[in-house]
Amino acid sequence: MNSIEIAERFGFLAYRKKSCPHLSLRIKGIDLHIDSKPIEGFNLITHAHSDHYGQRNLNNQRAFASVETAKILKAITGKDFEGKTFRIGDSFRLGELKVETYPTKHIHGATAFYIRDADLLITGDVKQWRELPKCRVLITEATYGHPSFVFEDEIEKLLSVAEKKVCLGAYPVGKAQRIAEILGKEGYEFTAEDNIKRICSALGIEVGDSGSKIVSPRNLKEGYILTAQRSYKAPRIVISDHIDYRGIIAMVEHCKAEHVIFYHGKASESLKKELAEMGVSCSTLKDLDLILP
Repeated sequence: MNSIEIAERFGFLAYRKKSCPHLSLRIKGIDLHIDSKPIEGFNLITHAHSDHYGQRNLNNQRAFASVETAKILKAITGKDFEGKTFRIGDSFRLGELKVETYPTKHIHGATAFYIRDADLLITGDVKQWRELPKCRVLITEATYGHPSFVFEDEIEKLLSVAEKKVCLGAYPVGKAQRIAEILGKEGYEFTAEDNIKRICSALGIEVGDSGSKIVSPRNLKEGYILTAQRSYKAPRIVISDHIDYRGIIAMVEHCKAEHVIFYHGKASESLKKELAEMGVSCSTLKDLDLILP
């Protein structure tokens, strides 16, 4: 389904801007840009990962992000987020549009935005979908959108190796904080690289000075990489901040969406086929053929 077909069926325009990532929406004459560079209109930042463009919106007073996202961005850059902040669960208005916010648990501060006027839900990346509202149109991710990606988090394996005081490779923004919370809750001593400590501190997560060490994957010399990806050479423990292939389908079923727009990650033909068999149509960024200057 292309941009015009979406507009005719659902009453809003989904389009792309030249030289800008992801997608934009026009609802009741208001332009919303999803995880994109600052442009005229409003920018919605789902979370603090660099590929979702929060850092590019630090000085954008018309950008919206959760309190936790703003804290992470400051810990990373040393600069305040000058846009509007909210606590997840709050709602706010953008002109005539009411925007409700929901947690996705992808990382701290990760937010889904529900726009009631269009019955439209924008999730960003997702780890947990059970608190998300029903919607007619779902804009979401497909990081693990191939049927070969079916997995469960290996928490027990993580705890068993943590006892041996090993190095644990985890992405510094998000996953490292999740690992820190798991180890802390279970009573394991651990430490972390300085950049990871700084983000943990901004979120109120305590990091010790002994035990297993959480490091960035690029600094992992020996130990375990914590990921569902298969491209790393280090021994792997499956810990993902995303839902897997089954989770994507379960989320669509939960939300009772009629149409899905996959704006991040790659939706496989198998995924599109399964959704079609469920009576759900879908689009990817390539289908959004209206590209504005």
